[in-house]
Amino acid sequence: MPHPDISVIVCSRESPQWNAHEQNVGRTVGLDHEYIRIPNQSGQYGICGAYNEGVGRAKGRILVFVHEDVFSMEPGWGRILNEKFSQDPSLGLVGVAGTQYLCVDHPAWLAAGEPFLRGRVVHESRAAHSIHLTVFSWDQSDTEVVAVDGLFLAIRAELFPAIRFDADTFDGFHFYDLDICMQVRKTHKLVVTWDLLVKHLSKGTCDAIWAEAGERFLKKYRSELPACCVAAAPGPGKKTFGRDYDLKKMMTERMSNRTAQT
Repeated sequence: MPHPDISVIVCSRESPQWNAHEQNVGRTVGLDHEYIRIPNQSGQYGICGAYNEGVGRAKGRILVFVHEDVFSMEPGWGRILNEKFSQDPSLGLVGVAGTQYLCVDHPAWLAAGEPFLRGRVVHESRAAHSIHLTVFSWDQSDTEVVAVDGLFLAIRAELFPAIRFDADTFDGFHFYDLDICMQVRKTHKLVVTWDLLVKHLSKGTCDAIWAEAGERFLKKYRSELPACCVAAAPGPGKKTFGRDYDLKKMMTERMSNRTAQT
């Protein structure tokens, strides 16, 4: 039986009966795929442990690690990924948001600010009845980066098991993404692409648990930071970490303008 092109791996805290995410993947991927759901309702896994379990089951040539509250907004994203990896053997990882510079003294991938950030993500808050497009850069080309946000990670399967999600150091749900990026970039290129648009139903939290995991990340990569793929470095002063555009407001204004013109 032929192997699928893509394995979609999800660490799931939802009820086993909930399948909205799997249905979204099936409708939009546009390519032969398998959906690997690692149940984690009881919290027996950190995300690294769940993802490693998924890697062990996966048969695809491309492994996509995605949060179950992240939904694709465009069809054919699997074909897009397949084309990118097929055309560039040096490409190891593709994300939808990331940075060209990781700081030595602050673990967040956003810390360098503009102009080092790349990508875009739609954020929807159903509780607040709001939907925003967060744009980190208007650069619409595929851009090499050193780290990406873990909400969506597409990785060339052949890189495993030379790389592995570090469940010993990162036993929770933070910094697994930057850690795997640091592993991948030792041998392959990472890019952020504008060609994939996803909607995220939550935003990350920077609490005490996040800060403690960040300290572990800085300690593990002390000799490799700062990590960058550009000649410039962040300067002093206030930084911008992306810009939010209210999509509901924009659509309302567009409809009002069309009405006024008729």
